[in-house]
Amino acid sequence: MKVLFSILFLFVAMNSYPNPKVLDVGEELNYRAYFGFIKLGEVKFKITSSYTEDKKSFYNAMASIKSYEGIPFVTVNFIFETTMEKEKDEVFSQKFYSSEFKDKSITREEYKFEYNKKVIKVKKETDDNVEKEYKVNIDENTKYQDGLSIFYNARLQSFTNKNYIVPVFINQQQSSVRYSYNVNQDAVSSDLVDYDMAVVKIAGVADFVGVFGLTGEFVGWFSDDKARVPLKAQFNVKIGSISLELYSYKKSSWKPPIFEK
Repeated sequence: MKVLFSILFLFVAMNSYPNPKVLDVGEELNYRAYFGFIKLGEVKFKITSSYTEDKKSFYNAMASIKSYEGIPFVTVNFIFETTMEKEKDEVFSQKFYSSEFKDKSITREEYKFEYNKKVIKVKKETDDNVEKEYKVNIDENTKYQDGLSIFYNARLQSFTNKNYIVPVFINQQQSSVRYSYNVNQDAVSSDLVDYDMAVVKIAGVADFVGVFGLTGEFVGWFSDDKARVPLKAQFNVKIGSISLELYSYKKSSWKPPIFEK
């Protein structure tokens, strides 16, 4: 009976939490942004490292958003960095850095989430000159996403049909994002591969205003496998609706799953 219970416990544990293929150190995902048929720029994500401290698991990731030269109504050049703590089927932000490159100037924002002290430390500086430095009081039971960690958190949470309301700290403000999943398998196509890819769908609403005016309703499609790689997405921004499509990747022993009718 003890052996049977141990096997049952192991089975439940394995099926309760996502496969670590979601948080795969070295993973690189490269997307193109489109406004209709116009290529606006590129968005790149990378999980750079992981470590354990006080029996807790942490991951470091970075992302860049850069518009193509010659696009008249879009000029974007950002680098984001995050340190996330993983806890069961989610991550939450510990540190976040945002660097904007504009007109030969660099504006940097830094958020440090000190949950035990119930504060978020905020610092903003331009060209090494500190413009703002203050603390934001938070509830002791609330864990936040930053503008990058939410990308990985949504993937980790995509193995259920639950509805989520996720606290976010972005643009120096507390906000939230709401989303849910349809885990019934669907199909999408792109130039990435020459077959239809099996996906699950996420749909939601961003209550904040992000880079280039991103806000409101969005929809995306994750690979229907244990990696949950985002393959396509559509967002509302200040110029209208834009789409993202994965065009290249580096991920150990992974390829987009085939949709089988």
